[in-house]
Amino acid sequence: MHPAAIAFQDPARLHARCEIAGVRRLTLRPGYETTVVVPDDDWQPLPTGYPERFAPSIFTRDSGLVELFRVPETVFDIHTLTALVEMLGDPFPITLGEVTDEPGLPVTHRNSASDLHLGLHVDNHQNLRYPDRERARRRLCVNLGPGSRYLLLTDTDIKSVCRTVQDRYETHTPATADLRLYVTLRRPVHVLRLRIDPGEGWFAPTAVLPYDESTSGQQLPSVTASWLGHWDRGVFGPLI
Repeated sequence: MHPAAIAFQDPARLHARCEIAGVRRLTLRPGYETTVVVPDDDWQPLPTGYPERFAPSIFTRDSGLVELFRVPETVFDIHTLTALVEMLGDPFPITLGEVTDEPGLPVTHRNSASDLHLGLHVDNHQNLRYPDRERARRRLCVNLGPGSRYLLLTDTDIKSVCRTVQDRYETHTPATADLRLYVTLRRPVHVLRLRIDPGEGWFAPTAVLPYDESTSGQQLPSVTASWLGHWDRGVFGPLI
């Protein structure tokens, strides 16, 4: 299984803002797709030595890296943020827009057509097949506040999932349905919960690593702005 590759300099900083839990299925719940995968909410601190498991290797591509960052002080609204994103190195970033989420949501992302919650899922904007998956754009997301929120990431990527649930995975187009089948078959998977405070953001390979966001336990709503693009690692200084 390929774990998330998270850029960090200090394991203690990753410990301080990251927890881990198992997952469960929700079936026929109002407001959700028919069967979804969500955290089981038994959040625990990362075990001792666990941060090293997520350290990038020499084989980790920029497109496969999770990075947390603080937005520069020169960014004070969505307009200056948009101008900054346009200067990060991808001349044609894809704007995904702004979303406001109320507090207390276990997962926040919804199917744009049905308005139903997706649970842990993969982005498929480029619809890339298994061999080409690492060429997908990374997602850039910034928490504009006022509340904090969480980035949810599974510790198993969708290509590993497909090798388990698809006989002809080499020609398959990975999808959220593969993760749901994987969990239905009781294959082991865990989810990480990384706190993202107002003024902070993240890059993640969301076409490869199943993810969502959460406002569980928060008292205030929060607004996010998101883009997809091909960005080199380290365009912002490391948050952790």
